[in-house]
Amino acid sequence: MTSTRFRALLALGMVLGVGGVTTLAAWTSSATATSGNITTGSINLNLNTTTQPELTTTLNFSQLGKTGMIPGDSNTAILKVNNVGAGATLPLKYTITSTSNGALTTFLRMTVSSNGTVANKCADGTNVVSSLPLTLTSNQAVGTADRPLAAGATENLCVSVQLPASPMPPKSSSSSIVLTFTAKV
Repeated sequence: MTSTRFRALLALGMVLGVGGVTTLAAWTSSATATSGNITTGSINLNLNTTTQPELTTTLNFSQLGKTGMIPGDSNTAILKVNNVGAGATLPLKYTITSTSNGALTTFLRMTVSSNGTVANKCADGTNVVSSLPLTLTSNQAVGTADRPLAAGATENLCVSVQLPASPMPPKSSSSSIVLTFTAKV
């Protein structure tokens, strides 16, 4: 065998020998993430008025009703919105909508303010909505959505319904207004 062939076979053996050898290495690492406390809570939105001081989820807001209203007249009452969830630990956000019916509805205007007074027809509080024309639409928005209410807090809403002097409403007409308060976290 010639030396060139012999060297070629040795070189091939070296290549095969190096290719057949493998090196293994493994790396491991770990980390731990600990969650914060997970607790439950509840929200409980209740309503009451000065004449009906018991907290309830359904309230006959009779103080706002008025018989014999004439153009230019209004009626005003205070409605208390309470966040009384279990332990009252969660703040909430609530939205007010109105559903009205009756021939007088489209002639009425509603003003709502936070901490307004009956004596000033709600004009002295923080404005929620001013002179909102009521419609026959279900769930008409009253003010902006998601009004914040802290845990355990009460917001005194002054609600006023006005019958403007013009246009002249139909005689002997009436309206029924239902205010709905929807809460979420």
